[in-house]
Amino acid sequence: MELRHLRYFVAVAEELHFHRAAARLHISQPPLSQQIRALERELGVSLLERNRRRVELTPAGASFLESARAILDSVDRAASTARRVANGELGSLSIGFVGSAMLSPKLPAILRDFRTRYPDVELHLRELPTAEQLEALVARRIDLGVIRGPVVISANAGVFDFVVIQREGLVVALPDTHPLATKTRLHAADLRGETFVILPRREAPGLFASLASVMGDVGGVPEDAIEVTEMQTIIGLIASGTGVSLIPASVGESERPGVTFRPLADPSPAIELQVAWRAGERSALRDGFLRVAAPGEPIAGPPA
Repeated sequence: MELRHLRYFVAVAEELHFHRAAARLHISQPPLSQQIRALERELGVSLLERNRRRVELTPAGASFLESARAILDSVDRAASTARRVANGELGSLSIGFVGSAMLSPKLPAILRDFRTRYPDVELHLRELPTAEQLEALVARRIDLGVIRGPVVISANAGVFDFVVIQREGLVVALPDTHPLATKTRLHAADLRGETFVILPRREAPGLFASLASVMGDVGGVPEDAIEVTEMQTIIGLIASGTGVSLIPASVGESERPGVTFRPLADPSPAIELQVAWRAGERSALRDGFLRVAAPGEPIAGPPA
């Protein structure tokens, strides 16, 4: 028994007329009649009562019609699901992200747009430092990472692909009671001798590299810097008067009680917000997210 036999029978059973059913199926009437008789022979039952004036379902035919419709509906749903999965419209996607990315409007807007465009894709979000995200990508615990860069490309060549979704500079974050808070712009030299609150170098290599670049000519990053694991903790400690920091400009766009943000007068390297993924793999779900996150950007790796 083939699916076309079921489709032929359902058409005849619904039309109760072989000529109309043949027209609906875009075939001629004689082959249709032959296929219905072949189906009846295979089942060993009569599905239709026919005469010159009318066609009627037998009790066996009425029962078979209900089952045939259910089978065809199930097949259609399976085919639709397969197409949606292949198109990246259905499934689940695991995404890691650095905490500071949620403190700026960029990543929340991307997630909102993705959910609007792909409402049936289930997102699993995990807050992880950059280094842990790269490890999780290799171990296949996440599908995409939203990290702070730039990372060392040579060390990751062929392992990861990256696309930049935001570039920004650094700003100084300091307690609003700090004497330097009265200035409109600050130089790196102004921060010499201050207690720094930072994310560890291993966990946030891109941010640390930018901070070290800015402070390089004035003594570097103090060795006694306080290391914490979350950007929110940095902001909280600064608000308490514990120290100062250099943070991505977008983090300083929202008002934080007790904290003042000041631009740097010195040139500072751009710090990037990047999406990272395993190189050389096909994924329609991943590519759908990348189209939302970085529209118009070329996506490396083989197409899905």
